[in-house]
Amino acid sequence: MRTLFAGGVVFVGGRFCRADLLMEETRVMAVDRGLDRSDVDRVVVCEGRVIAPTFIDLHTHLRYPGVDEDDDPTSIARAALVGGYGVIVAMANTQPPIDRVERWREANSLFATLPIEVVQAATVTLGREGHRLVDFERLVDAGVEIFSDDGSGIQDSSVMRQALVASAEFGVLIAQHSEDAALAAGGVVNDGVAADALGVASIPEVAESVMVARDIELLKGIPGRLHLQHVSARESLNLFRQAKREGLRISAEVTPHHLLLPDTRVLGGDTRFKVNPPLRSVPTQMALLQGVLDGSFDAVATDHAPHPDSRKRGSYQEAAFGMVGISEAMPATWTALWRTIESGERRKLGSDLASPEWIALGRLLSCLTSGPAEVLGRSIRLAPQARADLVVIDPSAEPREIPSRWYRSGNSPYRGEMLIGRVDDVFLAGRQVVDEGEVVDA
Repeated sequence: MRTLFAGGVVFVGGRFCRADLLMEETRVMAVDRGLDRSDVDRVVVCEGRVIAPTFIDLHTHLRYPGVDEDDDPTSIARAALVGGYGVIVAMANTQPPIDRVERWREANSLFATLPIEVVQAATVTLGREGHRLVDFERLVDAGVEIFSDDGSGIQDSSVMRQALVASAEFGVLIAQHSEDAALAAGGVVNDGVAADALGVASIPEVAESVMVARDIELLKGIPGRLHLQHVSARESLNLFRQAKREGLRISAEVTPHHLLLPDTRVLGGDTRFKVNPPLRSVPTQMALLQGVLDGSFDAVATDHAPHPDSRKRGSYQEAAFGMVGISEAMPATWTALWRTIESGERRKLGSDLASPEWIALGRLLSCLTSGPAEVLGRSIRLAPQARADLVVIDPSAEPREIPSRWYRSGNSPYRGEMLIGRVDDVFLAGRQVVDEGEVVDA
């Protein structure tokens, strides 16, 4: 089967070029202008659209093992496909936590049946309790690449230092949920207007940045690898930039919801917007958006965290932290970036591939493709003989509400949001798995 993607813009090596792409069976065969249409089985017309590698999410909660009512890996995988994802990293804060080889292998066995690739993380500490390290040697021998106690930060500095030493020894990544528990104790929203309006305790930005500062100091002199999860504080971003300039082995992600949704969304008490770290102020939001636009962030990661309605009901104080959004991640982030670079009435992307709008789209696609791939130690590129894992997106699609029917849980913060851009088609190893936004069943 030879398929020609004709007349579009191809995202190759962090740059855009006007070209056709020829795919044969499972491989990309050519990327060039004016490719011959006479000897192909199918032509996908891509005028006004962009062809890019499939996306990678460094932060997904698959909820396995766990409570069935939260969601299940199969439905989350389908939602990920609709969002353009071919690879997701599953967090280990499950019930029970994935802190030993047997649990990791059990999860991998299930995930092998899914249509996307799942990279399963293991916890850093036993029981995710923050006291004693897991058996790194056994877990690494089994195939674990990423260790994270996500859901809480590692409070004990000595334990965190041991984890970074293990990272250096075994060549693996430590992904940290940066939060000082004492500073965040009992908090549920951002410090300031949100906390005052709801009359609840806050999680201030300093609760995050003080742990980021500590971990960067620990990393100095240790050739380990540290990844900062869901960065939401201005000072965290400043510290991260400085650490990068100093040559430390550090990377960072930011979420679509922290880029698009300000803390004022919580003022009505809608628990769909309760997340940890909490939504931040507009000035912080603008700083985080600049971190994407200037290339500081390595990845945009969803922190997709399903919950049943029963856990999101009740008061803001009592409701569970977390929101879904893997299907809407690209348009949600693109909408946030577009609002930052455009003033006045929205217009379509122009023909100048060097314009600020195209540069911004390139930054976003890098944060969804090559950036997270590098964090995982991989290389992805649409080039001859590469596996044909690709998405076709329409960045100028008119604003619309993205259907959330792919989720079993209803805690989407994007319900009612008019989002720009659309993931149209997704191909994995040459096989179409999403057609015009709908999952193609085998």
